[in-house]
Amino acid sequence: MAQANETRANNTISKLIILGLLGGAFTGMGAEAATMICHDFTFLGAGLQQFAKGSLFSIGVIFAVICGGELFTGDALLWLAFMDERVNWKKMLKVLTVVLLANVAGATAYAWLYYQSGLFLFNNAELGAEAVRTAVTKVNLTWWQVFVRGILCNWLICLGVWMAFASKEVISKIASLYIGVMVFVMSAFENSVANFYYLPAGWFAKHIPAVVEAANLGAKLDTLTWSNIITRNWIPSALGNFVGGALFVATAYWFVYVRQAPA
Repeated sequence: MAQANETRANNTISKLIILGLLGGAFTGMGAEAATMICHDFTFLGAGLQQFAKGSLFSIGVIFAVICGGELFTGDALLWLAFMDERVNWKKMLKVLTVVLLANVAGATAYAWLYYQSGLFLFNNAELGAEAVRTAVTKVNLTWWQVFVRGILCNWLICLGVWMAFASKEVISKIASLYIGVMVFVMSAFENSVANFYYLPAGWFAKHIPAVVEAANLGAKLDTLTWSNIITRNWIPSALGNFVGGALFVATAYWFVYVRQAPA
């Protein structure tokens, strides 16, 4: 794993940008599919709805890992290569920054394309209403809540990536990724890359009158601003995701398996 992350850190910026754009878009695909299938699943109950969302959302992460894409969440494992002195802090920071910004661009662009498709009006605008409600809920969490949920989220995702790396067959890799992603979504944790889609999608959808009427959020809709999106969600979720992956997975397993014990 440390060697694989060393290779990733040596990618050119142009390659990281393309893979990061794809990773963000793939995550948007999974998030959009989860919203589509679950927006009128009220008969299932809240817990089973989250399970269904997790099952669909995992598609995006599977696309990124199997087909090729960079995700900021998974790149938190670069910390392992840093701890093993295979990657210096400048290279690690380069990868994390470029991939983060590319994920934002890719996921936001996918949200815009979905908005342009007119599909937020699906099912009497209930699909768009669900996108808006999801975004409003996220920007009304406290900074600390988002940060902690981000830690818990990426602990699970990076465990899934770790298992996938250990797997030899594609189906085993898919199963490993599915488990980690499904559990984090089912638990309602915060994934920064997913939020790079969910929040712009809600912001775009709130400009459709029929969606606003269906969402029926009143004054709470005014809290869905770019300032709140960035400061109340994107920043704390990204920081939490990095801590979750770097501390609870990379550092823990570096100490157990990689660290050279003193003679």
